Amino acid sequence: MKFHTDIKKENTKNYYGWILALFGNLVIALTTISSFQGTGFFLKAFEQQKNWSRTLISGASSFARAESALLGPVEGYLLEKFGVRRIMVIGNFIAAFGFVLMAYTDSIVQLFFAYFFVSFGSALSGWLPIMTLMNLWFRKHKSFAMAFSITGTHIGGWIAPFLAFSLLTYGIKNTSLTISIIFILFSPLSFYIVKDKENKAPVDLSNKSKNNKRFKINLNPEITKQLKRKPFWIIAITHMCSTTSVVTLTTHLPAHITDLGYTVIQSGYIVSIFSTVGIFSQYIAGYTADKYGKKYILLIFLLFQVSSLVILSSTDTWFGLVIFAILWGIGFGGRTPVITALRGDYFHPSAFATLFGFSGIIINIGTTTGPILAGLIYDNYGSYESAFIGLYLLAGLGCLLLLTLPTKIKIQIHE
Repeated sequence: MKFHTDIKKENTKNYYGWILALFGNLVIALTTISSFQGTGFFLKAFEQQKNWSRTLISGASSFARAESALLGPVEGYLLEKFGVRRIMVIGNFIAAFGFVLMAYTDSIVQLFFAYFFVSFGSALSGWLPIMTLMNLWFRKHKSFAMAFSITGTHIGGWIAPFLAFSLLTYGIKNTSLTISIIFILFSPLSFYIVKDKENKAPVDLSNKSKNNKRFKINLNPEITKQLKRKPFWIIAITHMCSTTSVVTLTTHLPAHITDLGYTVIQSGYIVSIFSTVGIFSQYIAGYTADKYGKKYILLIFLLFQVSSLVILSSTDTWFGLVIFAILWGIGFGGRTPVITALRGDYFHPSAFATLFGFSGIIINIGTTTGPILAGLIYDNYGSYESAFIGLYLLAGLGCLLLLTLPTKIKIQIHE
């Protein structure tokens, strides 16, 4: 089959952008379960096998994630400067190295460095490059393409019970080394499948142009212009309010469920439930956002997220946890592609990746402090209840802030 690379043919089934979206599923599934949803299961494993406190373990992963996030603009610049394919290949090797370190870690300091390489490598090989590809290869179906590509987030959730079983049965070392090997195998796959500058993509992903010699991250006028505008800050802070609860729950949810008397594998079932619901939710969100507008569709899914946190803070029954998982899956699955695609309405493709990187710095103010504070609350009071209340209040604040977002700016794209 001959694949088309002309954006005018994105409606056709053999448009190459859909191949990239399909590959994005696999990539994001790997990076999600290893550096995101798997964090909580590793926390429980380190607590049991190393006898470390939850504050220290969550602090190591959170600070490492923050250090990686500070490099967000650099990651965006590298993608725009050198092309997605090269950076993804390098990112896979960096993440693999991080898991080798994790396999042999004997201290919190070593764990910090392991998480740093895992987080940084996953950022270079997973979410940001895939979102950059979707933003550049799609226009009419951008939200749906992003929703389709990040199905891997929820596929990663299906793997959660198996990760829990592996850590429980084979230990941290063998599990980490296995994940490292998988990352290494993804490097040649990324090199072969991902296409950027050598194809007639809708936008030149490697920024090869007549002005390329003068391109510098701090001189791109589109970047500096958007950093001075309200939409960048409103979207970034709203994203932070929402994602703080996502990352905090990812870090502490398995431990919380086991505290209620359930097994770590049962906590994996809860992750699988909201991951399954999230798949349907994100497709509905992608379709409705493209058809009816992203701002208010996003608000609806953020409200589902808030309601699920209210339930989580007040239940200890299995039925309550399942209801939480369903509502959380609707909110988490739906908000992710829409809040990402929303940026495409305000940011020019030439600055999308770098501005996304700058957003990451703001987002990680919450995603760094949230898990640490939740760990401190648990270690001092023996319960996460106050932490969960704080999370739904913060998520509610994000909903109010989103209402102030001005009408989208029409972006001029010259092909």
